[in-house]
Amino acid sequence: MHPRYDEWLQFAFDHKVSEPQWYFEPEAPSFDSTESEDVELIRETFTRAGEDLKQYSDGQVNQGIWFLASLTGSDYMLSIRDSAVPVSEKISAIRSIYDLYCDCFAARCTEVLSHIDEPGGSDLNPICYMFWDVCPLVYLEDSADVSDLEDAIFSVLSDTIRIPQRACIEGGLHGLGDIAYRYPARVQKIIDDFLDTAKIDDNLRGYAENAREGAIL
Repeated sequence: MHPRYDEWLQFAFDHKVSEPQWYFEPEAPSFDSTESEDVELIRETFTRAGEDLKQYSDGQVNQGIWFLASLTGSDYMLSIRDSAVPVSEKISAIRSIYDLYCDCFAARCTEVLSHIDEPGGSDLNPICYMFWDVCPLVYLEDSADVSDLEDAIFSVLSDTIRIPQRACIEGGLHGLGDIAYRYPARVQKIIDDFLDTAKIDDNLRGYAENAREGAIL
């Protein structure tokens, strides 16, 4: 474990849930780290999210993951996309996103669909749905490791839509829909294979069919 892991968790998650979010405040805390540390800490956070984030509320986890994932909050994810960190470490960090969905989101999000505003969503559902929409990893054109990172991302998304939890399936489909215009054949193959065997309701099937064509919200 990284020696600053506990400090990192407090930095990213130990905040009062607020609007605007804590990280937009003028006196928001900072965390000085190298790009290599960023990749390692993100991987550890997502890999251990099912257990280590239990100490934080759904709202705190939602805002903390949003902060880490979105460029509106921070640039930590760029260390996975753009840095000179060894590609094997970047791939490991990307693959940990599946753990975030499988071990944390699947357990804590309610099984509602965000794209049609089904009622009853938890405070964690928003980032489960929007993770890939706000994450810069879906734009890899300028990355030196583009082919390897693409393969890792498609592997994660393909596995995520197999998690038997509606919100997680929707989140994975959202990610595939976001990149369908750049990788149409690859996205269509993944979703077609999924739909051939998936036992899902009509609303989720309709969303999958739209994601297949990149026609998602």
